[in-house]
Amino acid sequence: MHIVMTGGTSGFGAEASARLARAGHSLTLSARQPSADTAQTRYLPLDLEDLASVDAFAEEGTRGAPIDALLLNAGLQLAKPERLPNGMEKTFFVNHLAHVHLLVRLLDALPDGARVVLTGSGTHDPAEKTPVTPPDHADARRLAFPETDPALPKAARKQVFRAYSSSKLANIMTARHLARLRPDLSVMAFDPGYVPWTGLGRANGRVIATLASLIVPRLMAGNRSSTVAQSGGFLAELAPAPAYAREQGSYWSVRTPSLVRIEPSALARDEAATARLWEDSLALLGLA
Repeated sequence: MHIVMTGGTSGFGAEASARLARAGHSLTLSARQPSADTAQTRYLPLDLEDLASVDAFAEEGTRGAPIDALLLNAGLQLAKPERLPNGMEKTFFVNHLAHVHLLVRLLDALPDGARVVLTGSGTHDPAEKTPVTPPDHADARRLAFPETDPALPKAARKQVFRAYSSSKLANIMTARHLARLRPDLSVMAFDPGYVPWTGLGRANGRVIATLASLIVPRLMAGNRSSTVAQSGGFLAELAPAPAYAREQGSYWSVRTPSLVRIEPSALARDEAATARLWEDSLALLGLA
């Protein structure tokens, strides 16, 4: 298989890409820094803060072999609220909008039976009761421009937590809507569980990130914490394994020691809300 992947050079994404390469699959991975290609893996520059970079990655990624699987795994979590030069909130833009842009650019290159996996998070669901502030809604315009949002938390820490959980909700909703748009594809959302030591929270600084990796697992339900090896292994299975062929927007969650199919939050299952999120996201990207 030819697998195109974002977020495949660090954390459990690197574990997944290494396993896929060892299994003989051909990989095209995004990289913020130049990397030397190998026999199995091609690295292409990608900056998800810059749509011109996304376009260049999409154009180059479609050259050569057809895309059999697209894994949209890259993501960030900030330590304080940040905006991009275009005025949009950085977490929502990078984790959701830039990936929607890439997905749209690659849709015509995905043949019948190709797989698409978007990495979500259990933080999207208030019922999970994670330490991360859950989403209040899935209004793309208000999430992109939080100053317009009456529900915006006052505390900066809650703002960045909610931006992250909302972006993960958007990833899951995108998977569900894409499955309706392209029933010829196999589309899934993946919740890796809480995986310490991945570098996701590196913006908080080394000390806080280390403390979080030590403390947060103690605050989670016992089966919701995972490891780089375990979550990376599950992600590597979703792309090629026959058991996941023809999935239609399903949500797969790590419940240590297993990967199980569960229902996402009520909002994630709202078809009108997922369609509205998709349409508003395209409008924000100038693709409508």
